[in-house]
This record gives sequence, structure tokens and C-alpha cells, in this order.
Amino acid sequence: MKSPRMPDWRVWPSPARLRLALLIAFTASLVIFATLQIHDRALSPDTIVSLELAFTPERADTLLKAWGPGGVALARESLWIDFAFMPAYAFAFAGLVLSAARAATGGRQQLGFRLLAAPFAAWAYDLTENLSLLRVLANPATPAAAPLLLAGIVASLKFALLLTCLGYGLAVLVSRRRT
Repeated sequence: MKSPRMPDWRVWPSPARLRLALLIAFTASLVIFATLQIHDRALSPDTIVSLELAFTPERADTLLKAWGPGGVALARESLWIDFAFMPAYAFAFAGLVLSAARAATGGRQQLGFRLLAAPFAAWAYDLTENLSLLRVLANPATPAAAPLLLAGIVASLKFALLLTCLGYGLAVLVSRRRT
């Protein structure tokens, strides 16, 4: 059986298609991000990220009590909206990494091609996080420890992967400007 070939990321997709895909993904990400910011204002001063990184029932209980039933419902809606945000930001970050990798050479380019999977791993972590938090929000009176710990771990991994992608893109940009 023949093994599947990986695409040649240096040329696929074409530069024009990559720009178009990046534009669409970036625009969708911005629109959904702005929607979430407006939607979640009532949770202030905390945000849904506060719940993602609560880790313990005690911290979650403090948030959930401060939010009250209306805030809990709002947080639940926010998580559902986030399901649409996941593919948008995953493709936007992948487009950023691929664009940066194409601008790099040698080992930096190869690092970028390897990093292309990171935004999609972040998407998988985000999916796990949201499902865990929806379980917590199903019974906000007694936040469950295991889903909160899992949500905190995968949220941390998600943010680390996305920050790594952003850092890679910025590092390539800075190194290109110096030369």
C-alpha cells in the first residue's frame, strides 16, 4: 500500500489561494471574535477565559455565583458561538504560519511546515475544553472537578500552541526585516 504524500507546502496552495484563504479566515476570526466580545460584556470583569482557566471547583464556583443564572446562560451561549470561532482561527493561524514559512529558509522554513499542525491541534484542544465547560455549566451549583481540570489543561495547551504560531510568524517577520 502506498503511503499518502504530504503536499509541497512551498507551492501548495498557490500564493493567490493562500492569500484568499487567509483573508477569509482572518475576516471570519475577527467578526466572530468581535461578536464574542460584545456578547460576553455582561460577564465582565471576568470573561469566559476566566472559566477556561479556573482549574478548580472553588474558582469556578466564585465565577459562576458572580455571574448568576443569567451569566451562566450567557457563558453557555458563548461556548456555542466559540464552536464557529475554532475553524476560523485555526485556518487563520495556519495561513499565518504557512505564509511565514514560505518567507523563511532552511531550518526555519522546515520548522514552520512542521508547525502547520499546531493550529488544528489547538482547535481539538478547544473542542475538548468547550465540551468540558458545557458539562460544568449543565450543573453550575456544583462545578465538577475533573472537567474543570481538563478544561484548564487543554485551554493552556491551546493558548501555548497559538502563541507559538504567532511567535513564529513574528520571528520570521523580524528576521526578514533585518536582512
